[in-house]
Amino acid sequence: MEGFHTVSELCPLITGWRIYVFVVRVFKKVISPNVFELGLILADYENNRIEATVDRRLAPFYEDRFVENEWKTITSFLVRKSTDLVRATKHEYGILFMDRTVVVLAPPRSPPVPDFDFTPFDYILDKSAYKNVLVDVIGALVDVGALTTDYYGLKLSFKLKDRYNEVLECEARNQQAEYLDGYFQSLGKGNFVVVLSFWRLTELSNPKLESHGAISKVVANPDRAEVADISMVVF
Repeated sequence: MEGFHTVSELCPLITGWRIYVFVVRVFKKVISPNVFELGLILADYENNRIEATVDRRLAPFYEDRFVENEWKTITSFLVRKSTDLVRATKHEYGILFMDRTVVVLAPPRSPPVPDFDFTPFDYILDKSAYKNVLVDVIGALVDVGALTTDYYGLKLSFKLKDRYNEVLECEARNQQAEYLDGYFQSLGKGNFVVVLSFWRLTELSNPKLESHGAISKVVANPDRAEVADISMVVF
């Protein structure tokens, strides 16, 4: 089985090779009310990540066949260079499914691949992090604002604080803003540590995170050692 560094060398050839991957993220790219593409973030055993796309014609077939945190083997696919201005991973190439692509459930690997790849707050605040690659962060949820509307649509602002008391400003947009407004309210009163997964760094002089469509994800109090560390300092 080949790693992702070798997969990129095949571009743009169709491969008969097989890759053994961990499903990090599954999301829909809605094109019209009844038409969508399926987006996948896949990781190899060293947690190198690559994005895969299932086009609108094949997406309904695969919609229920991918579950996050499962291992799969994937055979016969197209490799192409990413043209997105903001990429979901650092990998310059992506995988495209074809009619001949085969996906099979695979046994889990030990130790497991992490489901998040955290970027430290100081990398973001001092502008050392890649601005064209989506990031994962973890922090205590503080200062949640009200759902508002501006020229670009719905907006929900909030802040995260890390174990060093560094504060990161965050902003959810449109559907993500509406969802998070309800999600944060459903958590009720209390202290919460949340993960923002696949969020975009802004180009502003004061760096902050913004949601980036359907790929962005939020998880409260995940089963991670960092939750206790942050809670001990912040709360």
